[in-house]
Amino acid sequence: MFLLSCQEERGNFTSVHQENAYIFGVWKAPTTKIANEVLVAISANVQDKRVAQINENIEEEVVHKMLPALTTAAPETLLPDDGEITDWVRVKKPTTYTPETLYKDRILLSDDDRDIYFNYGFERKAEVEYQSPKFGSIPYILLEIFDMGTPENAFGIFSVYSYPQPKFEWVGCKAIVSGKYLWFWKGKYFIQIEGYAIATGIRKAMIALAGSIAKRIEDPPQKIPFLEVLPSQYIRGSEKFFKTNWALSQINKSGPNPFPQLTDDTVGISAQYNIRYNDPTHPYSVFVLRFPDVSAAESAYSLYRDTLMSENVPFETNSETGAIHINEQYTEP
Repeated sequence: MFLLSCQEERGNFTSVHQENAYIFGVWKAPTTKIANEVLVAISANVQDKRVAQINENIEEEVVHKMLPALTTAAPETLLPDDGEITDWVRVKKPTTYTPETLYKDRILLSDDDRDIYFNYGFERKAEVEYQSPKFGSIPYILLEIFDMGTPENAFGIFSVYSYPQPKFEWVGCKAIVSGKYLWFWKGKYFIQIEGYAIATGIRKAMIALAGSIAKRIEDPPQKIPFLEVLPSQYIRGSEKFFKTNWALSQINKSGPNPFPQLTDDTVGISAQYNIRYNDPTHPYSVFVLRFPDVSAAESAYSLYRDTLMSENVPFETNSETGAIHINEQYTEP
């Protein structure tokens, strides 16, 4: 089944397709040609993935191949020791958190700052501040290590903070350095390091601390296998991984509304693409959802299709394939 909708203006197409246990499509595609090419590419990748599952005797109900987590240590044991990074030492003993206590000891700008971790399977966190006599022996770096349960969850929360074309450091599975922050993931851990001031010495210490943690995590740098179903050449740093409707709405705030509704055990990925290589103007987004079974995918697609069509008039319908094309620009009020 295939659905094409034009959102708000000409050249802003939403294209959705359901195939087996997958729903995939395009948001804000500039042309129907691009939308169709994306659907064809994803369909081919999905078919390749199904063939690989059959060859490996993987059951159809398996959502996607999971990455192994080699390191299972408590996050507090991964924190660098005093003096391990030149003369930087811990201000006090590390503090640990569980789902019941996460961020309950501080004021947050929004509950979303805590809830986002729960939507990615948060299990435990350890944090500690570091200081150096070169900076007056006062806290200047906060280091947080989150145990997210699985590598997929760790990448997922990392993808929340990622953005197109970020500055990378080769730490873990590549670390993003932005302003006062450094983020990276490796194995089942997500690491956030905050510098309380912007200074070269502090930035170097943050990168060194990140490198020390990465060495403690035995897992090699990895890529989420599910990302392989996306067309190649997506914008670096734009790829996202999500498992709940709430997380999907948070990482795609600029996307169309409504979204396809995820069910339990559904996983999703998305990424942004340029119309032309190295042309950052008017990027479009591609998404893939993998449901636990075909029936769940069909139900979700039917609901999404009906919602998109509820205030529009179909101008083309293919009785054989079920293709529906909607152009909202020509819908009468």
